[in-house]
Amino acid sequence: MMSATERRDQVVLGPLPPSFLRLETRTSNGETVTTVTADPAIGRQVDLPTPPPGTQQPPTSGARPPAPQQRPGVPPQHQSQPDLQPAQPYVPQAGLSITIAQAVLNKSYTLIGSMDPYVRLKVGHNTYETFTHAGADKAPCWNKVYHCALPNTHSVRTVSVEIFDERALTDDQRIAYAKIAVPQSVFEGHTLDEWFPLSGKLGEAKEGSINLIISYTTMPMITLPYQRIHYPYAGVAPQHFTPRPPPRNQRSRRQ
Repeated sequence: MMSATERRDQVVLGPLPPSFLRLETRTSNGETVTTVTADPAIGRQVDLPTPPPGTQQPPTSGARPPAPQQRPGVPPQHQSQPDLQPAQPYVPQAGLSITIAQAVLNKSYTLIGSMDPYVRLKVGHNTYETFTHAGADKAPCWNKVYHCALPNTHSVRTVSVEIFDERALTDDQRIAYAKIAVPQSVFEGHTLDEWFPLSGKLGEAKEGSINLIISYTTMPMITLPYQRIHYPYAGVAPQHFTPRPPPRNQRSRRQ
């Protein structure tokens, strides 16, 4: 086993030789071309000799590939073109577009500071969570849109929402919940934009209200094995959220 002194003696000190990490190649006319085999960014900083006319250079990082050459005697429209179709086809599938806009809560369940609420949405067997609105306390605002694909219009008729207070040292506390029935008018093309009452420790429909925007649309999606990826709308304008005041009975409770 080598000692520490013997290992230090094998270390080469001083300037590196000019041929360090460089590869010299000779062209057909005898010229020597030096290339750097380490970082491509370093190689671009080295002044390389100009290759002779007619010599094709390899494409550098970030450069566009050369255009394909046209075959003589063949019109451009009859030449073979690369297949740019995706590996998996985009299949239009209908589903619910649910916007979790904002909520108004009647009670703060934290002893120090403000609550940090977030929403957990359940549609069928799928669960979605919004980001945490830190410090929002009793007036959180998320404005988060979820596209939930459905196999048919009869598979899901209700959605459930739960509002949690994110904690740092203990488990997150559920402070409000609601089970919302999706009316038939939504599946007929109407957009539902309403405030729904929340239940909790204060009682049934006494924890406040949450504003949801629900619509039934067709969205393109692609299905992969064991994974489903949703894509934005194609040709459908996104929904714009404008904060609205809560119902009058909720404002009176807050006052």
